[in-house]
Amino acid sequence: MSTATSTAAFGAAAMFGAACTAGLVVPLALALCACAGVPTADAGGPGQPVPAPTETTAPGPAAEVGLGQARAERLTREIMEAVATARALPITGEVKVAVMHRPEIRKYAQDAMYEHHTREQLQLFTRLEASMGVLPLGADGERILLDMLETGVMGLYEPKLRTLVIGTYVTDTQLDMVVGHEIAHGLQDMHFGLQRLQKPIKGDSDAESARTYLVEGDAQAAYLAWVSGERGLASISEAVFLATGNQALDLADLVDYPILARSMQLPYADGAATIAAVVRERGWSAVDALYKDLPTTTEQMLHPAKLLAREAPQLVAIRPEALVAALPGRRLVWEDNIGEASLLTMLADVESSPTARAAATGWGGDRYIALDRSPAELAPVIVGLIAWDSAAEAAEFEPVFRTYLDKVMPGAYHLERRNDQVLFATQLRDAQTRKAVLAHAWGAFTVTAQPAGTRAPAKPTAP
Repeated sequence: MSTATSTAAFGAAAMFGAACTAGLVVPLALALCACAGVPTADAGGPGQPVPAPTETTAPGPAAEVGLGQARAERLTREIMEAVATARALPITGEVKVAVMHRPEIRKYAQDAMYEHHTREQLQLFTRLEASMGVLPLGADGERILLDMLETGVMGLYEPKLRTLVIGTYVTDTQLDMVVGHEIAHGLQDMHFGLQRLQKPIKGDSDAESARTYLVEGDAQAAYLAWVSGERGLASISEAVFLATGNQALDLADLVDYPILARSMQLPYADGAATIAAVVRERGWSAVDALYKDLPTTTEQMLHPAKLLAREAPQLVAIRPEALVAALPGRRLVWEDNIGEASLLTMLADVESSPTARAAATGWGGDRYIALDRSPAELAPVIVGLIAWDSAAEAAEFEPVFRTYLDKVMPGAYHLERRNDQVLFATQLRDAQTRKAVLAHAWGAFTVTAQPAGTRAPAKPTAP
């Protein structure tokens, strides 16, 4: 799921970096946007996390120790001109520079969380993630996300203030990477305006995540083009980009919340790979054009050919009245989509990155609803349908997703495939609920193909 999905992928992405989004695995990440693992040009592996925030409170005062204000300003001026040349975006304005302590980073992120979402919504997003097994039942999503950002964020760009913020703890060996990536956001802001890309797309979290892949992937590709010298992105093979993305998927197993970590890192790795492919085929002007005609799915941002062809998802529509009526005491509290990227971050929890990628490829569209009680349970019931491009691709996905659900909620889910469609339901912990879902879930969904370049209309439901 884009999951909240990326839907809700932890809404964090939207705040930092204009940008970083993800899906169920995403309502919470989408609320915040935390950029993560940045690949290096020479090694091709994930580098240090470098999120880029956007609108929130003003940066705090310069630190008394570590990186100094004067040095940060001088370095930024030097790098901005070089990155502008590599990215083919002329400098048309100024970017301020500020340095920030770790506690200030945390406060900044916390303020950003509530720029577009209420505390109640973020709590719901956390429970949606828990329903899908992305987070433990009863998790404190705000604390988890802020902990990750406080330790992982090295730099960020704030569009409201047109300010680049650098952590005082950034080392000399990290400075070029941090400034190179974040100043690319400044150039994006000059030409395309990043504030407009931070507003949530309620009911279409996958499209929100796709924006993050564009903005973060573009910034990372610009940095890589600069450090790669005269040949630019042509000096980095597709195999290196793929290895970087696979490392982001596989190495996340080493952290406490691997699915959330993957959702934060992939925009840098896979996003940059897709941008690089577009540049090799059509030049940087084709990337510029994407800001006018934004990608609508993470499937497009994971597969360059599908992006350039503007492959449209199938429209999955929901008529949940009969299902809700069969579940007395429950009400519909959220409707959204997941998307290929969020599904990939979950499948990589139980399979190697190549197997997970193969199983997620062929996604054709999805929609889900969350049904909750009052007072709220630890996690709502989620019922969703995923359409695939073919029955064979649905058949490849279904057993891997079953393995994932067996791991995160054994005995508490339903999964069923009919030809090229896969129905799923989570948190089925009593016989009555399971019986109602099995009787009415399929009838709640309809799937319709769309013309290329269109976006499925969202039918969001407010919590």
